[in-house]
Amino acid sequence: METMISVWTVVEHVRVASGAAEVAIFTAILYWFFTSSRVADMLEVLGERVGGWCGRESGSLRQAVRARRRQQNADMYAKLDADVAVRTTSLYRVKESPVVPAPQPETRPPAGLACGRCAPVSRDSWHDPKIEDSGTVINVLDIGRQNFANSGVISRYFCDLAQCFNLVKFQYKDVIPDVQKDPAYIKAIEDTTEEELKKTDLNLDEKGDRDKRNSAGYLTVKKRVEARAKKVLTDISSAMSYNILRVVAWLTHKAIRRVAGGGCGTRAGSVARLRRATAAGLPLVFVPLHRSHFDYILVTFALYLTGLRPPLVAAGDNMRIPFFGWILRGCGAFYIRRRVDGSEHNGDPVYKAALRSYIINSLAANNNLEFFIEGGRTRTGKPQPPKAGILSVIMDAYLDGTIDDALLVPVTLNYDKLVDGNFVREQLGMPKQMETFWSALRGIWRTMNTNHGSIRVDFNQPISLKELVQSFKKYNHFKAPIEAPLGPADDKFSSDLDRRLLYNHSHSSLYGDDVSTDHKMMVEAIGRHIVYEGAQATAVMCTNVVSYVLLTEARGGAGVRRAVRARGAALRAEGRDLAYRADPDRCLEHALEMLGPLVQRERRTETLRPTKSIAAELELSYYANTLVAHYAAPAIVATALESIVCRPDADGDTVRHPELLGAALQLYEVLSEELILCAPCHTIHETLLRALDQLLASGVLVNAERTDGLEEEKWSRRLAKTIDDEEDDGYERPDPTLRIKYIIQKTPEAIAERRRLLLTLRPLIESYSASCRHLAPGTVKSVVKATIDGLVHDYTTNKMPYGAAVSSDAVRNCLRLLRQWGVIEMYTDNKERKIRLRPPYDDAQKLNDICSHIYKFNVDSPLLKEESAT
Repeated sequence: METMISVWTVVEHVRVASGAAEVAIFTAILYWFFTSSRVADMLEVLGERVGGWCGRESGSLRQAVRARRRQQNADMYAKLDADVAVRTTSLYRVKESPVVPAPQPETRPPAGLACGRCAPVSRDSWHDPKIEDSGTVINVLDIGRQNFANSGVISRYFCDLAQCFNLVKFQYKDVIPDVQKDPAYIKAIEDTTEEELKKTDLNLDEKGDRDKRNSAGYLTVKKRVEARAKKVLTDISSAMSYNILRVVAWLTHKAIRRVAGGGCGTRAGSVARLRRATAAGLPLVFVPLHRSHFDYILVTFALYLTGLRPPLVAAGDNMRIPFFGWILRGCGAFYIRRRVDGSEHNGDPVYKAALRSYIINSLAANNNLEFFIEGGRTRTGKPQPPKAGILSVIMDAYLDGTIDDALLVPVTLNYDKLVDGNFVREQLGMPKQMETFWSALRGIWRTMNTNHGSIRVDFNQPISLKELVQSFKKYNHFKAPIEAPLGPADDKFSSDLDRRLLYNHSHSSLYGDDVSTDHKMMVEAIGRHIVYEGAQATAVMCTNVVSYVLLTEARGGAGVRRAVRARGAALRAEGRDLAYRADPDRCLEHALEMLGPLVQRERRTETLRPTKSIAAELELSYYANTLVAHYAAPAIVATALESIVCRPDADGDTVRHPELLGAALQLYEVLSEELILCAPCHTIHETLLRALDQLLASGVLVNAERTDGLEEEKWSRRLAKTIDDEEDDGYERPDPTLRIKYIIQKTPEAIAERRRLLLTLRPLIESYSASCRHLAPGTVKSVVKATIDGLVHDYTTNKMPYGAAVSSDAVRNCLRLLRQWGVIEMYTDNKERKIRLRPPYDDAQKLNDICSHIYKFNVDSPLLKEESAT
């Protein structure tokens, strides 16, 4: 309004003076658009000039403009006073009202921390106490974009390329000259030379040893052995190239952006811990759990982009294919044979010495190292028992003082959708296809044109090898001698089960001849500890949760959405790291997109169920087995409970504590080749007791008495330890746990929980039972094929509803168990692995008696009948 008054004031002066309406309108438009103080001054001067030209006084115009300015200033100050009053009132209101905290980002539970019992110093050493680890996950693909966000246009556009070509250049020492001077390597050459001379007429006598060594025949043989040893060393050694590493990092950027729509994530806190550990000056030994061929590149890629030193990677010699093998070697891969011992073709002392010397000298040169402790890729999705060959070499390097210490870093990788496809062909007993250049090229092309969702690469807290060795020596449950080989336990608690499991699994082809049993068991215990901690720290993908739900609690297809939501909440409450944070319904849709034809979906009723085929269930079980390892302990107790309840003379309402724990120990002994139930610093008995507590907390079982029998048992054991043996009067105190009974609940929730846990292990038990039924002398291949054919027949004729039971890995693990029990013997004949029954199990009745320790857990439970009916 004020502006209009000023405009019409100018218009009036101009109209009266000139009588020209056009001039008045033009002046009004100019003043309308330019209302700033500078323009007002100009208009004031213009008004004065116009008034002067026209013979009018200019004071009236000047007074009008100045009056308008005073009014504007007054309004402005009034507005400022009003703003101050509003802020003051708001501050008083904030002080008087309750304080509402600002919204905080959702944090993830701590994962990948070192064991507080075995490595308390490592747990507290590699993190900054001033910085709280919120579990933030960073996408390594975005590191370049963040670093070059404020750079030039070209750097921002080519941020991936700029990031890869501006990373730190690390120096890698060539250790081949040091290996050739290693005394163990030289001794292996001399011993091999003498062995070859024994096969000829040039055998050495003790008296003329020095003269014969200088003879032409000896030198010729030695030169041939040295040439072979040099070739072996060249085949093993890495050829780390900084240029190849940068190019491959850039290509990996592009590949992951195309393959993984959800990106490649890693925990920010883990990277910070690795940086602190690197500053200690000790070599880092990365120990990943192996899922895919892509693992070789991903670990190096994630470390390199975050500014950490890439390791030398132990890769299987099957990866030494044209071109791709050369690229992997340039990225730090050194190739090892898949089998180093076990036949006359692989028992090469020169190769063993070269490999050991190469690893030890690489660690002495302060190079980081990476090896897959499971050996090959897991075909089932479960963590596999460790192959402790390379770990034993690292242990030797520490024990003989070559290195002061080494930091072991368990690494976990997980995929929404496995990059390598599936392992259905191998699980059905078909031979593994050898990788060639063209097959690798086809696999890369197929992978590049498929969306595999998200990828997680997580690094656990570095653990001091020295601290693990010192802690192992303190565990009393490993010190007693082995009283008996592994075999079916009786109904009493098997107190030495932990020790016997380690003893039967502690075999490696890289151990020295003078290594004691205690040393082997210590290496095996450390290896199992790494595998267990890695499995528990693995990020759970949405496909893992959905597959597990479809194969267990919602196998009939009803209530999948509700079950997925509840299972995710339960896992988060139990401390597992969920790799998804979106709405559960959106995560379910994403998982269904990743699983594709593995899941049948009825649009009308929105019912989801697994596709009715062996291949589909095998692939679903691969993703579900990530959670099978998590629920292994309570599933063992629940399956043992079902084996007791389903006996003909059993009481279906109650169960005794000793009977339940005894059956659970027997079942774990059966499945010891499949599952690592706990870290070696905890006993299996303690782990099963904690699992029993979980069943009590979930309402599956209820104590029949109010007295806490488990606490009474612990108290009585502590009291017994305080009593000296000299004061023992020979009186045998009764076991207080004998009086404990549990009431089996029959509520719908309890029955559903029992069914879920029962179905968690049911396919494995079906495989083991079928393996025992088809056991016969012959080749290993023929026995495996007969078992697989029998399982396929049972599935197709609806005698057995679990397609995941058709697993050659489970059949082979059952054969290993029977060999440890002394039921069968494996031997090599004409380059074929064969089986024969050992006495007295060549008798059908004796064989059936010992196999009954497996059959009794394959019960025909009413819970499974209800599940199949639904």
